[in-house]
Amino acid sequence: MPGFTIHIAVAKEYMKKHKGEIKNENEFIKGTIAPDLNVDMTDVAKDKSITHYGKWGNYRVKTDIKSFLEDSKVDIDEDYWKGYMLHLLVDHYFYNKYFKHELKAIIQNKDKFYYDYDCLNFDLISKYKIEILDNIRKYMDTDKNEDEPKYLKIDKVINFIDKISNMDLEKQIEIIKKEGMEGLA
Repeated sequence: MPGFTIHIAVAKEYMKKHKGEIKNENEFIKGTIAPDLNVDMTDVAKDKSITHYGKWGNYRVKTDIKSFLEDSKVDIDEDYWKGYMLHLLVDHYFYNKYFKHELKAIIQNKDKFYYDYDCLNFDLISKYKIEILDNIRKYMDTDKNEDEPKYLKIDKVINFIDKISNMDLEKQIEIIKKEGMEGLA
């Protein structure tokens, strides 16, 4: 999963670029972090498979947004659920398109992205003026870290945030309903 900071940065940029689409920014941000916040840390892989509508564990990362859209509790017209969907899209594109080579290196090294997120957090928080919510603060190192991330480079992460925040959620929904996850580029 991309770190909370990356998810929130994408959400903030999305709201800037799609003025008027999101009515309740707080609910949108809550939805954006919900899939990762609502996991049981005793069995993250199992729980993420539920909260992310897909398959997680042993470096497998697959979301099924079509199942999410078909879930009876989801009302995609509500900002919370738009944020939730954005989270799932961010995960999909992060692992399957933009950072698949980094994921491959992580797998080969039996490593994780978490330290890289800690290295990037301060700069991303500053750049995107992110206010860290109390319920996620305990999971994040937000202090200035002089170390270089091992896998994720700041310029590539910023480019990712910029590109993903440009996407049109309505168009993504149409593609998924018509072609499934295979339709996402």
